[in-house]
Order: sequence, then C-alpha cells, then structure tokens
Amino acid sequence: MIKLTVHGETPAKKNSKIITRNHRIISSNRYRQWHQGATAEIMTQCRVDTPIDYQVIVRLFFYHGDLRRRDSDNGTSSILDLLTDCRILLDDNWNIVKFIEVRNYYDKNNARCDIEIEKVYE
Repeated sequence: MIKLTVHGETPAKKNSKIITRNHRIISSNRYRQWHQGATAEIMTQCRVDTPIDYQVIVRLFFYHGDLRRRDSDNGTSSILDLLTDCRILLDDNWNIVKFIEVRNYYDKNNARCDIEIEKVYE
C-alpha cells in the first residue's frame, strides 16, 4: 500500500478555468500553484520506477480547514490528475482505478488530503 499526504486545501481543477482573450482555456494561478507545490510534496514522499498499471482502490481522506460546501468529485479529480501527472498512476481511467473511496472531515488547523493506494485482489 502507498500512503501519501498533500497539505493544504485541494482546489477544484474544473472550477479553476480561465478563458483568455484568444479563447484558450487554462487553469487558474491558484490551481497551478497548488499543483506545483503538491507535485513537489508527492515526489518527496514516493517515487516509483514504473507507474501503477494494475487495478487499485484509491482512498482519499480530505481534511478541510473550514466548513464551506464542497463537491467531493472536484477534489477527487484534482488528486487523481495529480497522481497521474506525478507518474504514480499510469492513468486514472476505470481500468486502473477500479474503486474510489472519498471521505471528508473537518480539521481547522491542518487542511490536507491523505491518500491510500492499494492493489485490488479479485
């Protein structure tokens, strides 16, 4: 099992889009900064020789620093994209990420996402 932690509040990638004057769609500065910092954090915790290409269950434990409403799928997408960009997962499609478990908690002083990746034995 792989265990990782990304500190800070996880922004929603799909809600952080900016349309430029020439109609290009890019991620917001906030999302890009989070992604850059989270990538560095993940890379210090785990390096794999080859990305995971077998079926796994991904468990995400979001600890939010405030009680604002959030959609669980937004943070989930950001974390799965991060794991793919860091080459922890080969892809986040259903052939590899067979199950996703998401839990949300409140921790005023320590916003983070704890991640567990476990091989599926069927």
